[in-house]
Amino acid sequence: MTRSLIFGSLAGLASALLVLTAASGPLGIMLGYLAPLPLFFAGLTHGVTAVGIAGVVGTLVSGFNGLLAGSVYLATFAAPVALVVRQALLARPATEASAGADVHDGLEWYPVGRLVLWLAGWSLGLFGIALLLTADREGGLPAMLQPLLTQFLSAMQQGPNGVSGQGADLEVMAKRLALLMPAVFGVSWLVMMTINGTLAQGMAVLLKQNRRPTPLYRAFTLSRSLAVALVAAIVAAAVLPGDVAFIGGTVAAILAFPFFLQGLAVVHGLAAKASLPGLVLAAFYAALVVAGALVGVLVVILGFIEEWAGFRRRFAGAGTSQEKN
Repeated sequence: MTRSLIFGSLAGLASALLVLTAASGPLGIMLGYLAPLPLFFAGLTHGVTAVGIAGVVGTLVSGFNGLLAGSVYLATFAAPVALVVRQALLARPATEASAGADVHDGLEWYPVGRLVLWLAGWSLGLFGIALLLTADREGGLPAMLQPLLTQFLSAMQQGPNGVSGQGADLEVMAKRLALLMPAVFGVSWLVMMTINGTLAQGMAVLLKQNRRPTPLYRAFTLSRSLAVALVAAIVAAAVLPGDVAFIGGTVAAILAFPFFLQGLAVVHGLAAKASLPGLVLAAFYAALVVAGALVGVLVVILGFIEEWAGFRRRFAGAGTSQEKN
């Protein structure tokens, strides 16, 4: 308990300080992106108690900048990391484990696919809270974001002589961006949490302090019910009008992220069968960097199709079971 208290307190302090550096410039933004890392590391090495203490300390330190700052830290870092760590450390005897389950030393560990689902659900919850907080405002959440985006775009287009771009054009652009920003924030948060959780597990394994084995990332699977939810959200965004389309589009973007990860798992599984898997993966990630949006959408489609096609089961022969929730 003493070690958890000390390590958790230090991790929470480090995380809160990383958040504070985000306002100091480009380097600070990069460091702020790592704010969940100390929390994940504390939990994956010292357990749930440590990450709970880290979350409390980080929230209190952030709270020195005001109640809002502390609440945001709690909702976006402390609470979701504690939840994911708790689930990640769950294990049961592997006597009835299904084929392809994450089994090590006779224990079946909580599937990494479901950990991502918890994060996606939390991201949707944050979006729902934002909708509720802006429900009494005319135009809702997009209307609240639009003036901020207009101001940002005006500053970006400010010329050397102090003359900005056309105000009407900026308003139109800001209005369109306001409809996209919640989806961008939701997916960006998912990417941040996924990267930091993976980094923390890698560091824990490297230092031989990990409490669970490294997950079988190639065995990443999702439930078909999530695929149904994604299709429903896409239909709502494409067919229904107004606020419902906006909500459907944001939900669809967030739900697409788990399928992007499943698509990556398919790519890695298929690349493992190639004669030069490293070269195949290098070419794939180079294409992802160069044509991110297009390749990203194709990966999402690949992950979606995998639910029924079972490419890994047919061609890779490892990590092929599908979770049916």
